[in-house]
Amino acid sequence: MAASEKTAVLGLSLWAGTDKPRRADFVSDNTALETLVGGHLGDSDLHLDETRRTRLDEPFTVRTYTGNGAESRRHLLSFSPRAVLVFAAEKGAAEYTGAYTKLYAACWADGQASRGISVSGTQPTVLQEAAPEAGGSAAALNENGVSYVLVAFR
Repeated sequence: MAASEKTAVLGLSLWAGTDKPRRADFVSDNTALETLVGGHLGDSDLHLDETRRTRLDEPFTVRTYTGNGAESRRHLLSFSPRAVLVFAAEKGAAEYTGAYTKLYAACWADGQASRGISVSGTQPTVLQEAAPEAGGSAAALNENGVSYVLVAFR
């Protein structure tokens, strides 16, 4: 006689002392366990994969650099960021020069960007734009001698 009782949730065999276990009982029990536990372990919405774990352990990186005046400057990261912030360390976000406005801060997130920054793969690029006509604005994210902070989020 097969198991006379089964567990309430998984239907696993609960043999009584008088039951005679059969191979089919063990196969049925193992199949139920494999389906439930195997499916649970493989569910990436419930369990973190290595990429998600890294994002929690190291959600961002911070770098500093001093501007060299070049028209553009690339920064190589070890990951493709989801968002990047860049700003001059000792200046406001924007500064009026008397003729135009220098923009000392920029942000990028999932393909959307403010003026002066772009991201391709693992490389954020900042711009140092030439002075525009009076009344305009220009990105100043690599001005010679200015200290900047770059924050990249995973």
